[in-house]
Amino acid sequence: MPNTRFQSIPAADPSAAIVAPVVLRLRGALARGAWAGATVLGVTCASAIMAFMPSSSAFAQTAQKAPAPASAPAAAPAAPGAAKAASADVDSEAVAPNANVPGEKLPNVALSSEVVFEVLAAELSLQQGNLAPAFNTYIALANRTKDPRMARRSVEIALGARQLGDALVAAKLWHQLDPSWRPASQLLASLEVGTGHLAEAEPLLVEELNKVPEARRGQAILELQQMIARSPERATGIDSLKRMLANDMQRPEAQLAIARSQLDAGDTAGARASLESALKLKPDYEAAALLYGQMGPGERTSAIASLKTFLDRNPDAKEARFAYAKLLLADNQLDAAQKQFETLEKRYPHELSTLMALALLNLHANHPQQAEQYLQKYASEAEQQNADGAQAYVYLAQIAQDRKDYPAADKWLSKIREDSNAYLPAQIGRAQLLADQGKLDEGRALLHGIKASEPREQLALKRAESDLLVKSKRYDEAEKLLAVEVKNHPDDMDLLYQYGMVAELNKHYDVMEKAMRRIMTSQPENAQAYNALGYSLTERNTRLPEALKLLQKASSLSPEDPYIMDSLAWVKYRLGDKQQALELLRRAYGIQAQAEIGAHLGEVLWESGQQDEARKTWREALKLDGDDDTLRSTMKRYNVAP
Repeated sequence: MPNTRFQSIPAADPSAAIVAPVVLRLRGALARGAWAGATVLGVTCASAIMAFMPSSSAFAQTAQKAPAPASAPAAAPAAPGAAKAASADVDSEAVAPNANVPGEKLPNVALSSEVVFEVLAAELSLQQGNLAPAFNTYIALANRTKDPRMARRSVEIALGARQLGDALVAAKLWHQLDPSWRPASQLLASLEVGTGHLAEAEPLLVEELNKVPEARRGQAILELQQMIARSPERATGIDSLKRMLANDMQRPEAQLAIARSQLDAGDTAGARASLESALKLKPDYEAAALLYGQMGPGERTSAIASLKTFLDRNPDAKEARFAYAKLLLADNQLDAAQKQFETLEKRYPHELSTLMALALLNLHANHPQQAEQYLQKYASEAEQQNADGAQAYVYLAQIAQDRKDYPAADKWLSKIREDSNAYLPAQIGRAQLLADQGKLDEGRALLHGIKASEPREQLALKRAESDLLVKSKRYDEAEKLLAVEVKNHPDDMDLLYQYGMVAELNKHYDVMEKAMRRIMTSQPENAQAYNALGYSLTERNTRLPEALKLLQKASSLSPEDPYIMDSLAWVKYRLGDKQQALELLRRAYGIQAQAEIGAHLGEVLWESGQQDEARKTWREALKLDGDDDTLRSTMKRYNVAP
C-alpha cells in the first residue's frame, strides 16, 4: 500500500476531477499487485513506449528536441525526477537536446516551498517503492502549476510500472499543457494506439505524418501501419489507416501498408488487390512483390505468375528470386525451383541458404554426388563466415554412412562444434556408427564420456545407449536400462513408449501392453500408442478384433500415416479381408516406399494370386533395405530368392 506519510499532500480543487479517477485506478492496481516491485524508474517516456513504436521511426527522426537546461529557472523548477529521466534518456531522439528548436512551453509559476516539498516527497516515495502516491502527487502538481514537466514525470512513473491506462491519462494532461511539444503528442498517439483508442489517435498521427519530409514519407507510412498493427483494435485498423492515408493512395507504400493490414485481418482478396495496385504504381517494388509471394496456398498460382513477371523486369532482385524459388518448391515444381536456386548460386556464390537448398534438392532427386559438392561448399563457406556448419556436416555424414564409409562419416560429425545445438546428436551419431561396425562397447564408451549437465541431455544419452543395445540385439540389457529411466522419469511418455517397444522385442508383451495403455490414458490422442499395441497383437495373431479397434482408432487420429495404414491393412489381411488390405498397402507403399511395408504388400499380392507382382515388389523393397528382417523372412517363407 502507499506510504501514508504522503497521503495528506494538499491538492488544488481544479485537479480533483482528473486526479480522483486516477487514484481509484491506481488503488485497484495496487490491490492486484500490478505496481508492486516496479521501482526501476530509469525507464523514460521514449524508451518505455518502444513496444508500440517502430525501431527506426521517421517520426522520431524529425521530432523537435528539448534543450538541455543549464539550470532550473526560478519561475518553473524542473522536477528532480524529470531531470534524472531526461539525462538518462540520451539515446532517445524524441527527447534529446537540440539548440536549433524551441524547448518545452513552461508556465510562469512562482517557485514555492510547498511545490519543492511535494516534489521531494514524491521522489522519496519513489525511492521507497511507493509509486502510487508519487504518481498522484505529480498529476496534482501538473494540474495546479500547469508545468508539463510534472505531467511528463507522472507518465514516466506509470510507464515504468507498465500501467498503460494511467500513463494515457497522464499523457493527455501533458499534451494538454503543451500541445505544440512533439514528444508529448507522439507519446500520446502511441499510447492511444496501444490502448485501443485509434479514433482519438488519428488526428495526432496525421499531424505527425504531415511533418515528415517528403523524402521519408513513404517509410513513415509503413511505420505508421506497424504501429497500428500493434493495437488491440485491429478490426478497425484498416479503416483508420485508410482515412489517415486518404491523400497518399497514389504512393506504393500506402498500398503496401494497407495490404499488410488486410492480411492481418484475413482479407486476402483485398490484400491481393492492394498489392497489385502497389506494383502498378511501382513495377520494381520488391517489398510488394515479396509480400504477394507470401500470401498463402490459395494465391500461390497468381503469386508465382506475379513474381515471374516481376523478375523478368528486375532480374537482380535477390530476395524476390529467393521467394520465387521457395514458391516453386511449395508448388512441387522441383526442377523449376532448382533452376532458380542455380541462378542465385551463380550470382551470390557465398549465400549459405542457396547452397543448402541445392544440396537438399539433389538429395531428394537421389543425386548424392551433386548434393555432396554443394554441402562441401556450404561447409567451407560456413567456416570462412564463422557460421555453424553443422547442418552440412550431418548430411555429409549421412551420405558417407550410406556408402558404408564410416571413417568419413565420423570425420564430418567430429567437426560439429561443442557450442552447436547439433553437438549432442552428432556424438550420439558417432556412437551409432561404431555400433554399425560391430564396435558396441566403443560406442557405449563414447556415450559415457560425454559430459551432460542438463537432465534432458543425460536422458538422451541413456536412450541412445538403449538404441545401441537394441541394434546389437541385446534386448534384455536395453530393457533393464530403460526400466531405470522410466522409474526416474515417470511422466515422460516418449521414454515410456521406447521402453514398451523394447519390452516387446524382448517378448515381454505384458510390459509392452501396460506401457501403451498408460500412454493412451495420459495421451488419448497419441496415435502411435494405439498403432503399436494393435500391430503387436496382429503380429502375434491374437485378439485380432481388439487389434482392429485399436488400429481403427489410430487411423482416425492420423489417417495419412503410412505405417498406421500398413498396420490396419495387416490386421484386415489376418481377418481375411485381402481386397481392402491390398488397397491400404498400395496406398501406404505409395506414400512411403519402405521395406517392411513392401514385405506386407508382396505377401498380400502373393496370396491374392498376383505372384509376379509380389516378386517384383519384394525385389524393389530389397533395394530400399536389404537387411530388413521382415522382408527377408517373408521372401524365405515363399521360397523367393533375393
